[in-house]
Amino acid sequence: MRRIGGLALLLALAACRSGGGVEDAPDVPAPQPGVDVQRIEAVLSFDPETMTLVGRATLTIAHPDTVGRVWLGLSGAMEVGTVEVGRQPVAAEREGAALAVPVSGVTSVVTLAYRGVPDVGVYREETPSGLVVWTDGWPTRAAGWLPAVHHPSDPLVLDLTLEVPRRWDVVASGTPAGETVENDSRRARFVTSESAPTYTLAWAVADFAFTDQSGSVSIRHVTLAQDSASVAFLSRTPALLDTLAAFLGPLPYGRFATVEVPLVYAGMENAAAPFFQTELYDAPAALEEVVIHEAVHQWWGNDVTPADWRDLWLAEGPATYLTAETVRRLDGLEAFRQSLVQMALLDRRSAARRLVPARLADPEDALTATPYQKGGAVLHLLRLTLGDEVFFRALRQTLRTYDDRPLSTAAFQSELEEVSGRDLDAFFQRWVYGTGVPTLRTRWDRATGTLSWEIESGWGLERVGAELLVRQSGATDQYVPLDDGVASLPGDENPEVFPVGWLAEVR
Repeated sequence: MRRIGGLALLLALAACRSGGGVEDAPDVPAPQPGVDVQRIEAVLSFDPETMTLVGRATLTIAHPDTVGRVWLGLSGAMEVGTVEVGRQPVAAEREGAALAVPVSGVTSVVTLAYRGVPDVGVYREETPSGLVVWTDGWPTRAAGWLPAVHHPSDPLVLDLTLEVPRRWDVVASGTPAGETVENDSRRARFVTSESAPTYTLAWAVADFAFTDQSGSVSIRHVTLAQDSASVAFLSRTPALLDTLAAFLGPLPYGRFATVEVPLVYAGMENAAAPFFQTELYDAPAALEEVVIHEAVHQWWGNDVTPADWRDLWLAEGPATYLTAETVRRLDGLEAFRQSLVQMALLDRRSAARRLVPARLADPEDALTATPYQKGGAVLHLLRLTLGDEVFFRALRQTLRTYDDRPLSTAAFQSELEEVSGRDLDAFFQRWVYGTGVPTLRTRWDRATGTLSWEIESGWGLERVGAELLVRQSGATDQYVPLDDGVASLPGDENPEVFPVGWLAEVR
């Protein structure tokens, strides 16, 4: 039986990550060499009815003593009042969504007061459960409400206090660190225990239903009232988190929450509290697979961040492939193989495209099937090439070495080579930096019931254990080793041939 899971939905909706609305992402300043926003303490007062936000953010920033000024991204819709450095007022320069703050020395504490109605990054929608307001930071939309360096190479710790009218519930990235209700206001504080890129820092306000779940870490499911019964679909969340921790290490951020909001795409990997699309709560299998995908991101993409938007495959490739691996450990080999076949069903252009683009004018241009599915397929081929023990040991070492640090593709290759003791330059030149895919030529002889095939040489696919799925109408699916080159089939119909987790043009 063919599994119809969340991977298909997730991949189909990846290109919709243009945000909660139709606005373009702010044109924020590029990161400056040596400038590192390490921590932000933000206090926001927000009215969901009027969408008015009043904020005060204190940033701890390390920087070279020669930098002169640091550039931060904050939407032009936010009116900046006072700017202080070390509690001393300074004159900042403003150019659209760019804010230049004068600094000296090697560390500065910068405090900004601002207010306005966000024009990007904060969204609202009426639902059967009432009004929902949520944020979406991808790729730079967090600049709609948070001043920061909005680039994956500069992850930070966020200490967020959000004040709303008392009838509203609040959820946010990080671990809850206290909530008070006084008079007509609710104040809730959340702290990320480890760094995360700004596009994974988010909050939501609505009339939520909360369900806590027992597990080895703190787990909470946050739904809209209309879907509170759908929490039953998430019963395996403790098992999937424990499964991931068994081969990746302890869960970053120390807790995990699922949050339902009206996203236009399947899920968003917000640190410690991923957001999920409302439509998924009517699709149990899809919901669970997307939860696994966003859970993997807590390690790959959040705790270890891509060094550049061009390295996005280092977040989406592991999230896609390790979702399939988690399915294998929970549901068995057949489920794993089906997930791999689905992952490798990639259109010709996306399969042939470089995993690391030579140039990328806009980070949203990276949101194709390539970093997801091709990224996952390349990881599967690395696993076949290196063997299970070395492959997973290399993943764990990379997570330890680059904990709270940006990871480039070159650095990932170095980690794999160090652990395996192998030169992987040819592999990376072919599959990561190169274009095209190998050709798999097949021949069906109906008279003898024989299917034969030949893979184009030079791609490193021979003698690594790669498999093919052979599907024939009216017959049971067969998984056959690529190296066999021939298989006998029981039926007369022309068979279909699918690579299992690796890429090829089948002819």
